[in-house]
Amino acid sequence: MARFFSHTTLLCLLLLLTSCREEALISPKDLQFLQQGILTTTWTENYIRHTEQVDTLYINQGETVLFTAGYSLNGTTVSQDSAINLYNSHYWEIEGDTIGTYSAEYQFDSVGYHTCVLKTVDFAGDTLKDTVHIFVGTPLKISLVTPPLQSSVEPLSSDYIELNWDVSGIDPWEKSECVVYAAVSDDIPIAPSTRWIDILDSVSFLDANDCKSGIRLKGPLISELWLQNYGINLRDSSLTIYWGVKATAYTSNGFQEVDTDVSAFNTLFLGGDSSIIQIKPVYTSLVTGTSISTKIVLLSALGDTLKSLTYDTPGKPLNIKVKPQSGLRIYAFETKQTDYEANPVTIDVPARTKVRLADSIVFVDKVPPKAAPVKTAFAPTDSVKFYFMDNGSGISQAQKKIVVADYDTVGAVYESSIISFENPCHRTCKLKIPIPDNAKNRNTEMYWKLEPGKDSLRISGPFVPKEDSW
Repeated sequence: MARFFSHTTLLCLLLLLTSCREEALISPKDLQFLQQGILTTTWTENYIRHTEQVDTLYINQGETVLFTAGYSLNGTTVSQDSAINLYNSHYWEIEGDTIGTYSAEYQFDSVGYHTCVLKTVDFAGDTLKDTVHIFVGTPLKISLVTPPLQSSVEPLSSDYIELNWDVSGIDPWEKSECVVYAAVSDDIPIAPSTRWIDILDSVSFLDANDCKSGIRLKGPLISELWLQNYGINLRDSSLTIYWGVKATAYTSNGFQEVDTDVSAFNTLFLGGDSSIIQIKPVYTSLVTGTSISTKIVLLSALGDTLKSLTYDTPGKPLNIKVKPQSGLRIYAFETKQTDYEANPVTIDVPARTKVRLADSIVFVDKVPPKAAPVKTAFAPTDSVKFYFMDNGSGISQAQKKIVVADYDTVGAVYESSIISFENPCHRTCKLKIPIPDNAKNRNTEMYWKLEPGKDSLRISGPFVPKEDSW
């Protein structure tokens, strides 16, 4: 918005001077035009700053906007410091609040239409006024509803399968579309980054749809020819059909927001009533290449042992064929890396299904490394040596090794499961070795006594505080 920088009476005087004298002191071209504008700054979810000058702004509920006043004189931008000399006062009007600063930061918590008004009064008493129209919307959210996650369908049925979702946050001033993706696989994880491959026979083109509706898939989902080409026998195989929806809400001026959700359902076995449990144990903080040997035991709800198996390949699924039943219990024991333990899992197994238990059996190392002196008496000039062992996540070679003698730290060397260090004690002292394993377990309470003598250094322990009052 622009205004003459001088008052109307000044303009009349100027015209009088220029018309009555041959060489006027002031020319009309010398009149100053003060202009103003509003810069808006918003931030993305990744805190990337975006600043622009707009008349209309679209944001979501709870977002903060920084409004900044900008001024120019005769089309030339002036700095904030220089602009102070060009007006008498300025202020913002936002949500009924009046703010008299050069910049105003405001958080919009209520959905709907709002305005931000910048008013500047120049020295002649004229008022410049600019307005930003703000539409505050509800954040876009989509959730897949049917088929329910991990439900089962007949693979060769000609019935329709309904894909439905709930979506919220499409505001009256926004248009929307939903794009549906699908893939058939047994190994793709359920994640927004899933690489979608459309090989569903019943879907030749999954297109954008109105976000307020679902779509129908015409069965059969998989053709006999496709199964033959991939060598799949549905009598003992269950396929996973992953599907996802990408919802987009947008306005005509370029504002856009996106949300996605992913789900999956399975195909039933064609013959018999047996089912398959797919187990893929997870080992937290396990160093790559570490050898494992896991015993997996299946018990019925009555406590009868149904199966006992050994698992030794981290990351690879293990398929176990079982009869349909309720209350099946699965126990897992690590027999090599014995510091690892896993909680049992109880599940119900429907008929003709594959029950996938990815990430359900989690082994956690909760045991700190163990230490023991190589011998209980050393010569005063010898290095003190302890066996330092861990039967779980392991001890990192890159980890700095220290021991604590009373309250002083002592550097140590760790090699071939032995930690060695120079004798730090000139009199009887407490010795702690709080070195962590890769799961960050460390023993900070247990300690030994080092007792220097005339001819030897003796080690006793270990102790815990309640066992020894010294």
